[in-house]
Amino acid sequence: MEPVALATAVTTIIFAEALKEGGKNVGKSASEQVARLLTVIRDKFKIAGTEGLLTRTQNKPTESNKAIFQAELETQINEDESFSHRIQELMKKLESTGAIKQVMASGIELSADLEAEDMKQKATPGTSVEQEMLKDIKAQNIKLGNLSQES
Repeated sequence: MEPVALATAVTTIIFAEALKEGGKNVGKSASEQVARLLTVIRDKFKIAGTEGLLTRTQNKPTESNKAIFQAELETQINEDESFSHRIQELMKKLESTGAIKQVMASGIELSADLEAEDMKQKATPGTSVEQEMLKDIKAQNIKLGNLSQES
């Protein structure tokens, strides 16, 4: 997984509403995997001297704070291959627990037009699913067609 996509997925997972509510909507296994993920990130940020970014974002998960956290996470993933592999392993384990987070076309800013067609997100019913499509999009004109989400 590319560093940008990995950092986006991790940020989305750890600050998801379902998980912030104490894991009510996800299984115990998923909550444990998120806790492991947070521990690995906190340890890495502590070494890098940026642990405060995680703490601030946990205490106040605004879009701005999440974007700053995500940018630092992406930097750490880019700079440390071992850390990147560890994060990818934990994300795979989290996905196998049945907690699914799907993000498609997020954080796009264009000075031109955007056209999006035939985009589909599908998740297995019965799992804890959060789907986001076309989130935080800025463009001159936006044309959408055939977008669907299923779970």
